Amino acid sequence: MTNRPQILWPTFPIVLVLVCLAGCGGGGIGSSQSETVLCSEAHKPGFTCSVLFVGDSFTHGRYLPVRSYNAETRDEPWEPPHVIDENFGQTGDRAEREPGPWGGIPGIFSELAQEMRLNYKVHIEAISATSLKRNYEAASDVIAQAGWQAVVLQELNFKPLPSRLTMSPESDPPHFWESVQIIEEAVHAVAPAAKIYLSETWPSGDLAARLAGDTTQPDFHEKYLKALDEIGDTYLASFRCAANRDGKVAGIAPLGEAWRRAWAEGLANPDPFQSSSPPVLWYGINAVNDPPIKKPDYHHPSALGAYLSGLTLFVQMTGSDVRKLGASEQAAAQLGVPGDLAAQLQRVAWEAVKRTRHTTAGRHTDPCTLVQARQ
Repeated sequence: MTNRPQILWPTFPIVLVLVCLAGCGGGGIGSSQSETVLCSEAHKPGFTCSVLFVGDSFTHGRYLPVRSYNAETRDEPWEPPHVIDENFGQTGDRAEREPGPWGGIPGIFSELAQEMRLNYKVHIEAISATSLKRNYEAASDVIAQAGWQAVVLQELNFKPLPSRLTMSPESDPPHFWESVQIIEEAVHAVAPAAKIYLSETWPSGDLAARLAGDTTQPDFHEKYLKALDEIGDTYLASFRCAANRDGKVAGIAPLGEAWRRAWAEGLANPDPFQSSSPPVLWYGINAVNDPPIKKPDYHHPSALGAYLSGLTLFVQMTGSDVRKLGASEQAAAQLGVPGDLAAQLQRVAWEAVKRTRHTTAGRHTDPCTLVQARQ
């Protein structure tokens, strides 16, 4: 673990920290409970765990039916499993580009909590195509609140990867690592017991295809799968580096690992450029959508990919055995995921969190060095 460097862009003001520590409850935003509430107590009557998901369109899902799933505005009377959209109706940097309110993957998490009889009050603060740093700058008053028991951070998709892989100016792993530390420090300044989780990004099929080259060449499939693995390994190493550098991250939800397990088991198609079945974890194509989509998007999650991601986050954050939910699980039914496939994805999510990863990227070596070596 490296030393924690001095961070220069501002965190939460000390005056507000002292006020919140003295008078803000731990039972959720606006709670008057004096004791510290931990998410491990969410199964107890009278205890509600407030969790905030911070991210961009990889969190809200961008496309229907995921984007609006279990969505609610702050002005509506809340009841589970609805998700409170902190940015609904906001202007400026927090204005929502796709119609809201948004529920997305947090909406799936909230439904799972309801079914498992865990008391979670779920909020989403997501800004499309926006990094963690810009999210914090636009919504620090939301993110650094004393009432959160857990905060989940999802980074702009290219940010954790070196530019050699993406050829994008958005790529900047050190900037991602620094942003995690800045937000962790701001949250813990007002909510010392809050758990900070990182949501590992899944590999992009569009990026893998770009790295593999011409889809008509006979070696495309081999190159494509190799690129998909390299992207996945690098993501995992970069997220491990962020957690190691900070030292106060509670866990990394291995979404990329869960997706790779689903591909390895034939439950989803990793290469839609050369095969149309089985279904894809990315959005793919849908003739009717809001916003409209004119070509396949092997980048954002499909209902299938969002469901697997929600399951994986839920296992990582609660430790619950989602395999008990089975084929009749309601989020799957509402999103159009077949029951038998839902049960298999529940197992995959459990194994992604609880068992040895398919890759050892950054596990036996310094993950920061591994990422920097690929610059």
